[in-house]
Amino acid sequence: MTLRGRLLAGLLSVTLVGLAVLSVVSVLVLRSHMIDRTDAALAAAAQASAARLGKATGIALVNASPTYAIAMLNTSTNRGRLLSGDDAEAAGLPAVLEKLGAAKVTALADDGRPFALSERLRAAAAHMPSGERVIVFAVPLDEVADSIRQLVVTELVTGAVLMILLVLLGRSLIGKGLAPLSRMATTARLVAEGGDLSARMPEGRSEAGRLGSTINVMLTRIQDAFAARWASEERVRRFAADASHELRNPLTTISGYAELYRQGAIPDEEVPQVMRRIEDEAGRMTRLVSELLELARLDKGAPLSVAPVDLTAVATEVADDFSALNPEHPVRVAAPDKLVAVVDEVRIRQVLVNLLANVRAHTPPGTEATVRLEAPVVLEVSDDGPGMSPENAARAFDRFHHASPGDGDGSGLGLAIVQAIASAHGGQATLRSLPGQGTVVRVEVPDLAAR
Repeated sequence: MTLRGRLLAGLLSVTLVGLAVLSVVSVLVLRSHMIDRTDAALAAAAQASAARLGKATGIALVNASPTYAIAMLNTSTNRGRLLSGDDAEAAGLPAVLEKLGAAKVTALADDGRPFALSERLRAAAAHMPSGERVIVFAVPLDEVADSIRQLVVTELVTGAVLMILLVLLGRSLIGKGLAPLSRMATTARLVAEGGDLSARMPEGRSEAGRLGSTINVMLTRIQDAFAARWASEERVRRFAADASHELRNPLTTISGYAELYRQGAIPDEEVPQVMRRIEDEAGRMTRLVSELLELARLDKGAPLSVAPVDLTAVATEVADDFSALNPEHPVRVAAPDKLVAVVDEVRIRQVLVNLLANVRAHTPPGTEATVRLEAPVVLEVSDDGPGMSPENAARAFDRFHHASPGDGDGSGLGLAIVQAIASAHGGQATLRSLPGQGTVVRVEVPDLAAR
């Protein structure tokens, strides 16, 4: 059975039970009220009739019933006699009194309270002033039975009409109340079967509306998680494609020279030059693989080997090494005499090496570079080179990004590694560059000793 059917059945069941209880209570109350009224009239009529018969002035009539019967029982002889009455059972009243017996009738007269003479008749007894005679006044309960019967019929008809109206109105109201749930079920089917994560549940201030709001929050988070997953997978695919492309170039060169050498197409005097090209390409491929492994370790979250390090000394050593190998690119260090911070020395040294390597690769000879250090841990490498266009500057930290196809012999991973090392330390790397105004790369990481 559907939820709508169960709710309607429950509503009808509760209403039916309520009507039944109300009917029983109303019948009992009405019958008790009418019996009490009849009893009061009977008791008064019996007492009055006994007094009047003693004075031979007639009997008193009771207004509680259209018919009546009055009989007298001689308690000394146990003989009954009908005095008056127009009820259908009036003739049998003396025999009924005689059957009850004088003692029983006398006790009922002494008690004074009305009693049930039969299933249909209710009576009251009273002593006559003279002699050993008891007057019994009886009236039928037909009016009470008719009233109760009419009440029951009225309640049944009213109840039936009410139940019909309740079925019609209940279906409409329950249908409107469950409409949001129906729309939510439709939306959930779209999400489950069609994969439409942009679908949203109806919201509102009702219970169903609040449930819809909660589900919408959950759907938004699921949609964001899927978007992040798709973006991550796209980055992995692009990274794999770029890495394959970068590795294929030196491999193609090495394979080509090897094939030429095997076919004897390389003159003996050119063999040293060819072997040098092969060594260069092999070295390039080795550096590329090493950088890929380093990036993979950083992406995996490899722990840092942190310790107190004098950054000024590290920067000076890196600058000296770079100047020795690249005398055409002078380097100036602007740093305090001593700047100690808790960092991973090997990786911070790699940051400086990569940044200076970029200066060598992307600036003409004679371009001066400056390594600047600031507290707590700020490393900045700037140059007076040609700079970058805004488009290239925006993608400078992308992996395998080259400003142009012939952009030096770099792998396109140097700045990506710098950014990854800064992130591993909980910091970040930023770049400012404009055409003709040089380039500034700034790396800011927290001093891990402060944590």
